[in-house]
Amino acid sequence: MSPSAVVPSPLVGALPSQAGEIEVDLADAAHCRAVDARLAQAIARGARSLDEALAVTLGADPRLVAQRMRALGWAPPAAMRPATGDAAQPWDPELHARDFEWYFTPECAAGLAARAGGPGRSVLCLGTPTVAFALLEAPGLRRVTLVDRNPLALRRHHHHAAALEAWHDDLAAARVPAGAYDAAVLDAPWYPDALRHWLGVAAAAVRPGGTVLLALLPALHRPSAPAERAAVLAHARALGRVAIDPGRLRYATPRFEHEALATAGLSVPAAWRRADLLELTVERPPAPPVGPVAPAREPAWVRFVIGPQVIHLDPHAPTEPGDALAPIDGRADFRYGSISTRDPRRATIGVWTSRSRVARVRRPELVAALLERLAAAGQRRALDHAPELGALPADERARLRRALHALLGPALD
Repeated sequence: MSPSAVVPSPLVGALPSQAGEIEVDLADAAHCRAVDARLAQAIARGARSLDEALAVTLGADPRLVAQRMRALGWAPPAAMRPATGDAAQPWDPELHARDFEWYFTPECAAGLAARAGGPGRSVLCLGTPTVAFALLEAPGLRRVTLVDRNPLALRRHHHHAAALEAWHDDLAAARVPAGAYDAAVLDAPWYPDALRHWLGVAAAAVRPGGTVLLALLPALHRPSAPAERAAVLAHARALGRVAIDPGRLRYATPRFEHEALATAGLSVPAAWRRADLLELTVERPPAPPVGPVAPAREPAWVRFVIGPQVIHLDPHAPTEPGDALAPIDGRADFRYGSISTRDPRRATIGVWTSRSRVARVRRPELVAALLERLAAAGQRRALDHAPELGALPADERARLRRALHALLGPALD
């Protein structure tokens, strides 16, 4: 069957925990045809596994790729075995989806550092801590500055953190000096407003003739990706000369993504996700951007570190009758099979772990107090005499403890 003859097939051989954004992608005929065309090319070259399919489908969501494989009659069972949840790079504390934390593989980070660095050079790293620390391994650099709003980035690299100039700010507050750097390396969230804003900050920060290296979302990342890429590329070309290195950048699959895709019934390689490398030689530097990063940040959540896990809690969740913690979609194990901001269920999440467990929160102050106790003690028995629990009826107290166990797992036992 030719790729042009394949039509989107609604949830063919549907995988568990099908997310709303995948249904939207499946309904986009042009997007499905583009994915099918890449799959047909892979089949013609002898590809037989999901791993091989992901390598050629230009960043398409693995859940969508698995659906299209089944629609095309190409679904060897071994290709879609459930994942174990083990990540290739066990960061401590773990990476989190709400922080958009996809780290480059060590080889990729070292390659970017080699491109940006050199004796006597100064390099600005925006949201790229692995590149910043790879740069510190190179001799003779004059200056390396990391801007990252997540303080856990330095905690994960604590052996070298003292050698780095680091600002714990987002780009609206960092006040990056204009023309102060020879190169900038950035990995913005893959949304057009954020990509353009970060690119503008980086281009203003380097000297004329300096280099900006940007991770550009791949062409089939979502149906809107081609138009979003075109907008970013137009913005970059207004600033200078642009070169694209397709598929050059690779990301180590974080544990939260392994876990989310395991919930969706899929196993993926340890570094399946790729991006194109956009290299900009700045010839027409812009004025330093003014104003907040777009899109606007969500209201601040509270972060807890419990063992290696990172837990995000929405303190603004409304206080309502009912259990303090409840599944968002009826799953008793609280597992969550999506990482996309387009998933409509995301609006109901009040607590989210770095292992892709989520819950609705009806009493945020109570949940915050219990998480604070667990973070301080590192052991579940810290809850044994918690007055916050003691004030609850016995049956409600038991349900809350079971929910916390399901969310956090046995690591604190």
